[in-house]
Amino acid sequence: MKMILAALSLIVAAPAAAEVQPAATPTTFEGWINFSGEEFQLVESQNRYVAGTRRPCISGALPRDLQRMSASTIGRQKVRVTGTTMAWSEDLPGDRYEYEGSVVRNECEGALVILGTDIAVIQ
Repeated sequence: MKMILAALSLIVAAPAAAEVQPAATPTTFEGWINFSGEEFQLVESQNRYVAGTRRPCISGALPRDLQRMSASTIGRQKVRVTGTTMAWSEDLPGDRYEYEGSVVRNECEGALVILGTDIAVIQ
């Protein structure tokens, strides 16, 4: 969870731009996951998740097939998501980003989103 907060604090000052590119280095994020359409939100602690406090959180998506499979089998569990981050821009067409068939709307309204490549439940 420290990774989420650290990533959020490092990217807050990033300028918005119409051209957004994912960071090249994969990063690992851990948190309690909620799925909303073709997007997920990671919440930092189980207590906040159970209490219905969904923020602070970080939005992201997985490739469409993995996103759909995960949404039907993994929801409401603690997970580890590996992927790259992308600075969010308010200049995106339709206020969304299409990632390998999934749509990121950034419901967490953060300065960055996760473009996931892998997800695993943490036991």
